[in-house]
Amino acid sequence: MEEYLFKAKRVDNERWEKGYYVKLVGDNHHYIFTGVLDITGLYPTLCRYEVFPETCQRYTGLNDISGTQIYEGDIIESHLGGQVLVGNMVIKYGTYQAYCPADKQYMDSVGFYASKKGYPDMPIGPTEVYAKVVGNIYDNPELLDD
Repeated sequence: MEEYLFKAKRVDNERWEKGYYVKLVGDNHHYIFTGVLDITGLYPTLCRYEVFPETCQRYTGLNDISGTQIYEGDIIESHLGGQVLVGNMVIKYGTYQAYCPADKQYMDSVGFYASKKGYPDMPIGPTEVYAKVVGNIYDNPELLDD
């Protein structure tokens, strides 16, 4: 079973919430729903938090080298052998041009990818081997070169 998690900033206190993103029909509000188990561990309680829709980020399903979940909009460093390579990259989702060495040409790909100004977009691959989340585009825009 696939899990579709999101994180977004709450309207009431601007803290990040992780859970399931919902925009109710006929409602101009956006929400993150989280499930909490009661003291017996048997009955889940849903909590609803109104969030800023522009901060809503999808979970990639991957973690970085320290086990931190990686979300769309996160800024990562690329590590190899203890050395930082390339500089900070942003995780994005959508269509991008990926190079196919077998065909020796670029082709459209769809999914999560890493982007950095001046470099070709690249698929994110096994992030637990090389990526370290250092921030996100909302809280740490100063980490970006552009």
